[in-house]
Amino acid sequence: MKKYLYLSLMFAGLFVTSCSDDDPPLPDNTINFSATELGISETESNKSFTLNIDRAESSDIAVSIGINTNGIDYGDDITTTPAATDNTINVTIPAGSTSATIMVTKVAELFDGDESISFDIKSVSGGLVLGDKKSLKLTFSAIVSEGASLTLNGGEGGASAVNSVYVDFSSNEQTSVARNSWNLGFYNGSEFGVILNNVLPATATATDLTVDAVISEADETAYKTELSLNYTDKFAYIDDLSGEISGTIIKEGKVYLVNFAEQTPQLYKVKVSQKDANTYTLQYAASNSSTVNSLDIPKDAKYNFTYASFVDNKIVQVEPEKEKWDIQWTRAVYHAQGIPYVFADMVFINNRAGITAASVEITSTLNYTNVSVTDAANAAFSSDVDVIGSNWRATTGNNAGVTQTHFYLVKDAAGNIYKLRFLKLGVGSDGGTRGYPQIEYALVK
Repeated sequence: MKKYLYLSLMFAGLFVTSCSDDDPPLPDNTINFSATELGISETESNKSFTLNIDRAESSDIAVSIGINTNGIDYGDDITTTPAATDNTINVTIPAGSTSATIMVTKVAELFDGDESISFDIKSVSGGLVLGDKKSLKLTFSAIVSEGASLTLNGGEGGASAVNSVYVDFSSNEQTSVARNSWNLGFYNGSEFGVILNNVLPATATATDLTVDAVISEADETAYKTELSLNYTDKFAYIDDLSGEISGTIIKEGKVYLVNFAEQTPQLYKVKVSQKDANTYTLQYAASNSSTVNSLDIPKDAKYNFTYASFVDNKIVQVEPEKEKWDIQWTRAVYHAQGIPYVFADMVFINNRAGITAASVEITSTLNYTNVSVTDAANAAFSSDVDVIGSNWRATTGNNAGVTQTHFYLVKDAAGNIYKLRFLKLGVGSDGGTRGYPQIEYALVK
């Protein structure tokens, strides 16, 4: 009997070993700056950027970065966080994380605009490999980027990546924001407008309740069922997908039950009023609570929307200033076959700031590489928020991955036209990581 047990264990060991031998080795884990060129404008007091690795490690990663200043003195004119010693910044990417942030802060008040500071990765622990973006130059003036490649920091979660990412082509910057960091957005234009968090997604319905009413457990369950997006026609519970303010659910002075998927508590009573022409008053309470929270939200013309978090009971930063982003990559509610459906990897344009885009079909004579100013002038630009949408990728079938039949043109508010193509999605055999799509863009000139 012992002999049979020994043989069984031996064969099991051989089986495990052979399976391990068949597993393909992981690709190199590379480290890169978030961009190779950035600018800090006259009105900005600081600038942040990140060091990114392809995948999280089980132990801390130590990175040594050399700095070289041009026309400025470290300490007198600028400082960094983390601080530099002997022209070296030591940064740690914590275990389980894929990035670390470096911030440059102005000390001096006046700059000529021709000053700069360069950052170069000198060494990295853990056997990581330097990627293509191992150096970064920060210029003390606004830049108009010639183009770059970026890996968007959608964060963990794959198709349900935790972040939304805003990209500004002209400055080579991306801003990642947790999808669940906000509940409602308040329009900063002349009209009354309140948007639901469509990237959770959130749903809502009007009621005859008061904000301090306590909803029974049975009614709460019924409301959650009614407001769930369970593959049925429930467009009446979500904001208009075109983004029109006139098509939002929440109107002034009424009480709504709002269902925030992925958050706890999940169900809230909400009422929004106008305190004056430039201020909203938000009142809200959890469905089973009579305790009402109140928050005044002033309009800020620098942003499309001002955002509020129920968890923190305060205004929170989500979108960059409206003139400082062109596209948003995110998971969001959209439509499919006549029903609301939660899509991964959606791309929306910042049409409220005048951004337009065009889809360009690749032909035998026209492609991303050779597209010209004349081609761009003849392109059919659209201000539809979803002109890119999900069209750039396929998640199933033989052609899963980035669509190879089209690229895009994006015209920013200053009139710059960038050509944009998606390189990796993280499905099929494209070699990417879901939640960290790779894009490339360049100024058309």
